[in-house]
This record gives sequence, structure tokens and C-alpha cells, in this order.
Amino acid sequence: MEDFLETGHSVGLEKEFYVVDGNNGMTNDTYNLVHDIGDRMEKELGAYDSNWGPKCYEDLSGPLEVTTRPCKDLRQLTKDITTSYKIAQEEAENNGLYALGMGNRPGKNDDHAGLHVHVGFKDEGEAEYVFHALQKHVPDIMALSANSPTNYGAFKDIRQVGGLFTQLVENVLAVPTLWGHNFSKYGHTSRRSVIYMRENTVEVRCMDSQGSGEEDAAIGAYIFGIAEKAKDDYANGVPMAEVGRWEEKNFTRSLVKGMEATFKVDGEKVKAYQVVDDTFEEIMPFLKQYKCPKKVLDVLESKIEGRRSGADDILDIYREELPQGFLARLIAPFRRKEGQKEQLIKHLAYRDEFKEEVELEDALPWQPMLAAA
Repeated sequence: MEDFLETGHSVGLEKEFYVVDGNNGMTNDTYNLVHDIGDRMEKELGAYDSNWGPKCYEDLSGPLEVTTRPCKDLRQLTKDITTSYKIAQEEAENNGLYALGMGNRPGKNDDHAGLHVHVGFKDEGEAEYVFHALQKHVPDIMALSANSPTNYGAFKDIRQVGGLFTQLVENVLAVPTLWGHNFSKYGHTSRRSVIYMRENTVEVRCMDSQGSGEEDAAIGAYIFGIAEKAKDDYANGVPMAEVGRWEEKNFTRSLVKGMEATFKVDGEKVKAYQVVDDTFEEIMPFLKQYKCPKKVLDVLESKIEGRRSGADDILDIYREELPQGFLARLIAPFRRKEGQKEQLIKHLAYRDEFKEEVELEDALPWQPMLAAA
């Protein structure tokens, strides 16, 4: 790999997404799809590496996954993930399918796609320092990236469902029910930890896959910026961040309320969006240093100003496409008429373009009149 990896200043991203048909069913023929996506990634990105990335494969838990290479700056990261996901969407469409780049598959509580961000480090001392800095920011990272409303929008986020029963199963019976949500101590992490120590990277695992490549890159940029500021603080002798029960409580609040969650920070109550805004200002010099594209900065600014996480975007779609009311949403999957479910899936798959597409279709009946005039 390139020399820049030895300096510890690298960033990489893994994005999971679901490929479904118009009836929300998973496809059984993924081999050819993965192969075609990989071929195009190699041609359009100029690289394909089944070990380091960029690459595409089928995750054992069900979703497909595209990953970037270890990138030397945020411009390269953004190009890798936006190009890879665009290819995946197009190849799915070529096969009459839809690529859902969001946190979960509608109505399927166990199908939630993750977004993992890897940041490099130079040595073990720096790794431990970066680990604690990122863990301190897990609540605001999650507030930005929560993207898994379940039961067709009946709940804000899937991970708040279960409560004490889930804790009993995990802690007493030692049976894993959820992945990537434990505040493990440095040196004792696993794939079930919000921050997982790998051999060469610190991996943040608590986030949901977002609805577009640019949004994924924005989450990656936010995390990378925090990590790079931490490395600078480490070099300047700033004391290491302490992580305790308030971070875990704030994390839980972020799952329920997203950017509108109220955190307790240094004994004071602070809104999640304010924490994100303050952090964004602090890491801006590092985002600029590592060539963060304007469109990615715009995504972060929009999330802060709108006080919205990805879950809010998905809930908006459910409100547009499904009947309102808790019970009505619960039974909605069983009462949908032919074509309505595919309309929902299409809207979720093409969230950004969908509004413009509908407006264009509405305009078609007027075209003969305009031509006559």
C-alpha cells in the first residue's frame, strides 16, 4: 500500500445496502450482480482489491456491501463511495431491482444495514487516544447517522425496541441480539463494540448506512475530522478524553430523538445538534486540510441547520406513502394494494430524485397543450 498509511493519516468506509425487488423481497441471484458491480468499480475507479478495497461483496447477514480503499484524503473517499454506490444502484436497476442505501429494510426488524468508518493511526499510544476521542463523540455521531425507523415508521429507530428484555438476553444469557452497540474498554473491544480496535485502524461501527454516497461520505468526514483533531491534541499533550455513563446515556437518547436529543455534557444539558455544530467548527481546519469536497460540507451543514438525522428523511417518506396512526402503520404491509409497495420501495431507493420525477410526471398531461400554443 501507499506510504501515507505508515503516517496513520488514512480513512476508509464500508457501506451496506439491501437489494430488493418491488415487493421488498431479497434477490437470490447476487453473484452476477456483485461481479458486474466489481467490474465497473475497477474500470471507473481505476482500482479493485479484494483485500484492501475498493471492492464489493455479499455480507453474510444479507446486505450487499461496497467499500472504499484506504484513502489519503476526503476527496478520494467521496469519489470512491459515491461512484461505488451509484454503480450499485445502476446495476440493481438493470436487473429490475432497487438498492436501498438506508439503515433497514422496510418492515424487517432484523435487516438493518451498517456504515463502518476506519481511521488510521501511527502507533499504539495514538490509537488509544483516538479511540477515546471517538468514543466520547459516539452520541453525536449517532445523532447524525441514525437511519433505521422500523415497522414502516411506527418507531423512530429499531434499536430502542426491546429495552430491558434485550439487555437481559445480552448481559445475563450472553446471547447477542444487536451488533456494534457496546461501549467496550480499550483493549477489550469486539465486533459488538461501538468502536472496534483493528490491527491497522480504529473502526467506528455504530452508524447506519445513509441514503446516498454523499451522506455516507459526510459521516466519514465528521469522524475523520474528530480523529485528526485528536491526533493533533495527542501530539500537543492535551489530556485524553474520559468516557463514562453519560456517553452511554446520551447514545441511547440519540437513538430515540436523533439530532433533537438532549445530552448531558459536563453537567449541562445540551441539544445534540449544538454538540454537532460545535464539533463541526472545531474540526473544520482538518476537513479543509484533507480536501473535504464542498458538497460533503453542505450535507453536514444541512443536517445541523435542519436538526435532522437520516431517520427523519425516511420517516417523511413513510408519512407520504403510508396511512397515518400507529395501528394503521402496523397493518399497512398487509393492506397495500398492488403497486403501492413498489411505489414505497422506489421512493426509498431514489429519495433525492423522487420528488422531481413525480413533478415531471404530473407535468406530462400539459405538454400537448403547450405544444398547441
